Amino acid sequence: MVGPREAGVGAALLLLLAGCGTAGPGVPAPRPPAPAPAAATTPPPATTASAPADDGGPAGPCTGETLDVSATAPRTDGPVAVADLVFRNTGSAPCVLDGYPGVAFVAGNEGTRVGPRAAIDGPRARVRLAPGAAATAPLRVRATTSYPEADCVPEQARGLRVAPPGGSGGTFVPRPGPVCSADPAPPQATVGSVAAR
Repeated sequence: MVGPREAGVGAALLLLLAGCGTAGPGVPAPRPPAPAPAAATTPPPATTASAPADDGGPAGPCTGETLDVSATAPRTDGPVAVADLVFRNTGSAPCVLDGYPGVAFVAGNEGTRVGPRAAIDGPRARVRLAPGAAATAPLRVRATTSYPEADCVPEQARGLRVAPPGGSGGTFVPRPGPVCSADPAPPQATVGSVAAR
C-alpha cells in the first residue's frame, strides 16, 4: 500500500517527465529561432562615361558634319599673315585628314568666291583624328598692298570657305579684309598639309 508521501513524490515525478516530453494538445509548441537578418548589399559604384577609344581600326575621311573648323589669330611675317587652320573631330568615331585643305576667299551673303583657291605648299601628310583630337594646317596670306593694283584687283572678302583635307563639305571661317580677285604671282594665299596638333 502506497502512503500519502510516496503518492506525492510519484505525482511530482510524472509532472516533471511530462514537461520534458512532446507538448500535448492545447500546449503551444516552442518557437523556432528567428532567422538572422540578411546582409546589406552595397550598390556598385557609378561609372563615369568617357570619350570613345580609338581602336586603330579602319577610319573614313573626316567630313564637314563631324569636323569643327576654325583659325588662329594671324601673326605677321613681313608682308605675310600666317594663321593655323584648326580641324577638330567632333564625331564619335575616328576619321582621317589626308593632304591639304581646300581654301578660298568668299564675299557677300551668298559666299561668292573671290580670286583663285589657295595654292598648296610643302610635303603631303595624313593624320588620323581620334574623337576630340585636332590637327592644323598653316595658311599664309600676302597683303594686297604687296602687289601692283592691276595685278591684284582688290576686293573685300568676308572670310574663307575651308574644305577638310581629303574629305567633303565646306565650313565658313570669318576673315574680313581686302583680297586679290585676280591671280597674282606669287599666289596671294598658300596652304600647307595637315599635321597632328
